[in-house]
Amino acid sequence: MISPQSTGPRLLVVDDNDDNRDMLARRLQRRGYEVDTARSGADALDAIDRAINPDNAQPDYALVLLDVMMPGVNGLEVLQYIRQRYTKSQLPVLMATARSDSDDVIEALRLGANDYMIKPLNFAEVIAALDVALNRDEDVDADADADGEADADAPARDGESGL
Repeated sequence: MISPQSTGPRLLVVDDNDDNRDMLARRLQRRGYEVDTARSGADALDAIDRAINPDNAQPDYALVLLDVMMPGVNGLEVLQYIRQRYTKSQLPVLMATARSDSDDVIEALRLGANDYMIKPLNFAEVIAALDVALNRDEDVDADADADGEADADAPARDGESGL
């Protein structure tokens, strides 16, 4: 999916869950990012290989937001592939996963992830991590969820108790 009217940085969102991937892509597009999506690690590798700027052999993606747990080629394997070709500043990678075990976090960071976010994702945290990784000097609104959609992966909450 490509956002035809976006003029912001081009991102690749990789997640095998259609709902999570599509919701995150829509929300990022509304914030001005150009967003491509991939539904598997193999699709992500293809997208990265196709998105090379012929003028400087650098990726056209400003950042990859990558799920860890995917069938086939998983997110850590995609991260290894990226880091064999690009530095953390050439192509930042934010890992997003439900796995919060410290060994998983350490492994992703050791392999070169710029940041590691635990699902369910808080969209304000996603924007803050994107801004840091892209060296953007923008204020992160505490209410980045003003677009009216719930956080990607967030469970529904009871209106009365807030739980």
